Amino acid sequence: MPNNSKKSVLIIDSDNAIVNNLTKRFKKQDMVVITARDGYEGYVRACKETPDLIILEDLLSSMSGFRVSRLLKFDERFKEIRIIMITSNDLGTVNEMYEACGADEILRKPFRFKELMEAISIERAAQ
Repeated sequence: MPNNSKKSVLIIDSDNAIVNNLTKRFKKQDMVVITARDGYEGYVRACKETPDLIILEDLLSSMSGFRVSRLLKFDERFKEIRIIMITSNDLGTVNEMYEACGADEILRKPFRFKELMEAISIERAAQ
């Protein structure tokens, strides 16, 4: 269970380089980092640990990121968790699926950490 005084982030991505890079960067932001390598594991960890933020790849094994997002966003217990989807697809081709899954934001790979932090700070400003 994450430390309640720190914000927590769940990173669900199959790319080890992205997971490792984001883990280092979020730890520098004094956040508790939780990771998962596939959609099912990510969904289970999200339900068990209820992170403040989820960074989620769209194309995952066992369960797509779109499905994970939809399951969480349409569940009263988890709908307030901010979800930022990342994709290597053209945004035009996944836009309909993105809108249907309820994710809060979508970023195209490769992205800069600054872009990700800007997407997160939109949430912080709204609180």
